[in-house]
Order: sequence, then structure tokens, then C-alpha cells
Amino acid sequence: MLDYKPKDKFSKLTQTYPNITDYLYSKNPLYKMLTNKVIAQLMAPKVDLAHVAARGGYSFEEFLDIVESGIKNGFVNTKQQSDSNLQELKTQLKAVLKQIYNKENVEEARKRFKDLIEKADPVLIAVVESELKNEGYTTDDLMKACDVHMELFKEQISSSRRRIDKNHPLYRLIKDHDTIMMYMEKGFELANSLKDYNSYTEALNVINQLAQTIKLQKQAEDNHNTRQENTLFPVIEKYGVEEPPSIMWQDHVNMKQARNRIEKLLENHESLKYEDFVEHLVANYRYMLETFALHTKKEQEILYNVALDMLSAKDWADIKSESDELGYFELPQEVLDE
Repeated sequence: MLDYKPKDKFSKLTQTYPNITDYLYSKNPLYKMLTNKVIAQLMAPKVDLAHVAARGGYSFEEFLDIVESGIKNGFVNTKQQSDSNLQELKTQLKAVLKQIYNKENVEEARKRFKDLIEKADPVLIAVVESELKNEGYTTDDLMKACDVHMELFKEQISSSRRRIDKNHPLYRLIKDHDTIMMYMEKGFELANSLKDYNSYTEALNVINQLAQTIKLQKQAEDNHNTRQENTLFPVIEKYGVEEPPSIMWQDHVNMKQARNRIEKLLENHESLKYEDFVEHLVANYRYMLETFALHTKKEQEILYNVALDMLSAKDWADIKSESDELGYFELPQEVLDE
């Protein structure tokens, strides 16, 4: 029998068995929220094992039996085993990214990369890319990986969506995501096109388009965040699930800061050399786009699914009513047609 007590913090278990969260989800879909590494890290030191057991509908003894079974059957790894697996995953990621950068068997590499990033923490991918940059790979090389990341993240987001009625509040929030992503992708494309010009004078039309695009993005983001933060988040927190909304709140702050950096670059562009302006703008757009893709993945795969499982019909009716009062930005035709 494992030597754990009901009042022991969940972190005591996760520190010894780092992949316990994935194992618990494989045994019980009620633990889906734990598969988000950030959420799990925040919750682990705060909640005790009795609470985790109850969240899955188990008694404490039943919960320990499930954990012990996973350990005995090799499904739950110790920290040493997990570290070894992580190093192997890192090595494989580096190899497949080199294939993408060097245009070697690209389709095969993309399929392999898709399999690997489903197992990898986004931080690990960033570490691998940083190491490759130190090995001499350029920003343009990293851009190739960014394109692959984005495509795969969008595929994952799309495939994880439940069927939601068009009148459901989440349907509109998801359409908001699609709109914001569209504006970011358009801005990223425009920013990259600036490399085709040699001066601010030549690029003036593109810079004006960027200013308009970031303005539309800001309107969409601010409206979306206001509705979500004032309607959905408080209801989820009412049920005692506080960590996911707090993470999404912080994501909103971080993305707003990224957008502000782009706005300032566009407003004060002539204070920089043209080449430096383009480099900074592209880098900030890339960061913002990847950050938003990860954020959207977390919201739609974790937060929204948790809400669908937890909230009552009355909760959703109240959220819809409050959202209607706050109002909506106009969805572009491209998103409406999807």
C-alpha cells in the first residue's frame, strides 16, 4: 500500500510520479483538466489527495488503489524514468525540426512532429528551438517551424471541439477565437511582406494595412475578453474551479502586452532603422500568434470542456443573457462563412 494520507498535497504525488496526471485522465475523463501542465502545477501544491480523489468520484482508498495499479503495471513513471523519457523526446524533437529546417522528407517530418508535440510541453519545444538557434539555425529557420506549429495547433483545436449549438454562449466565444486568429495571421503575413521593401516610403501602404488590422484585432480581443471574464469565469469559479480562469486571465494580460508592443512599433516605426523595425515586428507577431494559439488550445480543450461538463442550463442561460447585455463585435464574413 502506498504511504500517502488524505491530507497530503497532490504535489507530493506528482513530484514522485510526474506523469500521474496523464495516467489519471486515461482512467477517468473527469481528470481532463489535470492534463494541462500549467493548471496541474498550480493546483498540485494547493489541493490535497482526498480532494483529488473526490473530484474523480472516488473514495481516498479507491484512488490510491488506482494509482498503485498504474505504478505496478508500468503506466506511472518515477521522476527518474520521466526525466529519461523527456530527454529522449527532446532528442527526437530536435532531429525532426532539423529535418523541417533542412527540407528533408518534409511530409514525413511533419507527421512525426505532429506525434511528438502531442507529448511535449510547449516549454520543451521552445527549449529545443533555442538550442537549435545556438547551433546556427536562423530566425527564418524557426519561422518554418512556427508555420508547422500553427497548422498543427489549429488542427488539434478543431478536432477537439464538441458540437455546440449556434445559440450556445461558447459557440460565439469560439467564433471570437477564429476571428482574432484570422486578424493575427493577416498581420503576421503583412509583417513578413515588409521584407520585400527597402524603406518606409515603399512600405507605407502595408504599414497602414497593419495599423488597421491590429485595430480590428484589438476591438475583437477586448470585447471577447470582457464578455468571457465577466460572464463565464465567475460561474466556473463559483463551482470551486479557480485555477483555470486565473491562468486565462493572465494569458489575456500577456497577450495584451504583446499587442501593445506591436501597436507601439507601428506608431513609432520611424524611430528605428527600417530593417530593425521589420525584424522586431515579425518577432513580436510570431510570439503573439503562437501564444494565442496555445491559449486558444487551453481554453477550448480544457476550460470550455470543463464548463460544458459542470455548468447547468440555468448557468448557461444567465451567461447568454449577460453576454447579450455586454454586446458583441461584428464577426467578419470570412468567419461567418466557415
